[in-house]
Amino acid sequence: MNRRDLIRRTLLGVAGLAAAETRAPAREIPADADASKDLARPDWKPIFLGDHQNQTLIAVSDLIIPETDTPGAKSALVNRFLDQLLAVETSETQRSFLSALAYLDGESLSRYRAAFVYLPVEQQTDVLMLMAYPHTLETWDESAPTTYPGHAHFTTLKDGVSRAFYSSPAGMQTLGYSGAPGGVFEGCQHSNGHS
Repeated sequence: MNRRDLIRRTLLGVAGLAAAETRAPAREIPADADASKDLARPDWKPIFLGDHQNQTLIAVSDLIIPETDTPGAKSALVNRFLDQLLAVETSETQRSFLSALAYLDGESLSRYRAAFVYLPVEQQTDVLMLMAYPHTLETWDESAPTTYPGHAHFTTLKDGVSRAFYSSPAGMQTLGYSGAPGGVFEGCQHSNGHS
């Protein structure tokens, strides 16, 4: 076997492993567990994201859904929810999200010579505005064959943040959801189960 064949087989093997869909093993959760309380614990640590990735996610989520007269993504603990969710997602989804965070940092480094979390808010916003719209870097033509890849990464981050936020109690309250119509369902109150 020559070196070219060895490299080709190695690359094919790596590609095959990368294409395999795997999910993280399921975690057993006690019946009386309250996930929102677990996420709000002061000693919470990410189980999937690294510390830098977590800090980047906090910063970008706070810019995507800032706190106004309603809670924002940061106070809704979107980063913590996404960390838990990503820990059990497919490897493809995990790679996609991590690639989006890495691309955000890469764009920040190339434009301002610092990672996203170390930039002032104005420069963070500038990087996000660049990534938020499809373009070719020369024109703002969405149909151009070589669209700027940052837009797809921004969409990945925006979708994850917005879905996590609007799944949180703060996000649901922002939408006006205050619980089940008519209050909490209590079930049958009769001792024999009949009315």
